[in-house]
Amino acid sequence: MLGMTATTAFVWLMIEIGIVQLAMYLISVTTDIKIFDLASFSGYKFVHMIVCVIASMLLGSLGYYFSFIYASAAIVYFLICTLRYIILPDSTEDRIARGSKRRNNLLLLIAFIQPLIMFWLTHHVTYAAE
Repeated sequence: MLGMTATTAFVWLMIEIGIVQLAMYLISVTTDIKIFDLASFSGYKFVHMIVCVIASMLLGSLGYYFSFIYASAAIVYFLICTLRYIILPDSTEDRIARGSKRRNNLLLLIAFIQPLIMFWLTHHVTYAAE
């Protein structure tokens, strides 16, 4: 079971990186972000997934859902704050990111896809624990 879960997570990570690279190419976003940077930003969700699984084992499905909501909000906030300096290079000192609508949408896509993948990879844990 662990091997299958790890393989599934790795495949989804590669698919996610491919989709982000394709989206950046299609909307002509030129940034200094490399594929390893995308992999590291996409990999932060695994820490939160581990927290959700541990909460599910200790507290049941209610603990899973509470930890999932918190972890989702944390990862989205972190990615928006971090990636806006890479994807939206025109951020000013007053913390207002000025950029094209396409770049903003790409930033939001990257940030909000993380909780969906987190849920997809960990939702079966709550049903197996009960």
